[in-house]
Amino acid sequence: MIVQLMYLVAALCFILALKGLSSPKYARYGNFVGAFGMLVAVVTAYLHGVVHNGLWILVAVALGVVVGIPAARSVKMTAIPQMVALFNGVGGAAAALVALAEFFAVPDSTVMFRLATVLTVLIGSVSFSGSVVTFLKLQELMTTRPVLLPAGQQLAIAAGASSVACAL
Repeated sequence: MIVQLMYLVAALCFILALKGLSSPKYARYGNFVGAFGMLVAVVTAYLHGVVHNGLWILVAVALGVVVGIPAARSVKMTAIPQMVALFNGVGGAAAALVALAEFFAVPDSTVMFRLATVLTVLIGSVSFSGSVVTFLKLQELMTTRPVLLPAGQQLAIAAGASSVACAL
């Protein structure tokens, strides 16, 4: 009961964080509420015993702090959108890699588990690639015109079909 309550508190913090981030006046408040919600969720997961490979997770968090804080503090205000795009891309890549690891770690999983995992890899990969393109466009290293791949629609259909095939 306490665990579910703590996760509910974390979820409410995330909702309030998004609300706060929608306004420049409350953006700082939104960041703090979101960080607090994540702290509640992580501590709850650790104390509840659902976290495996805790040492690797702590190493990844430490690496993120060592790289992220100096980067965030040294970026110019005019380059904040590029930094946010890169940070978002890293989050998408992390989600895709974690889901990929889970896909191979659980060999006799259900179809729903495999489908959810494959979709997570797909969404995380799209988030990563879209964020990289956003960064490149904002940094003016890439044209702002739409970039169309030859046979792009067919490639998207093939990627979707192969993703569904992996899940089955």
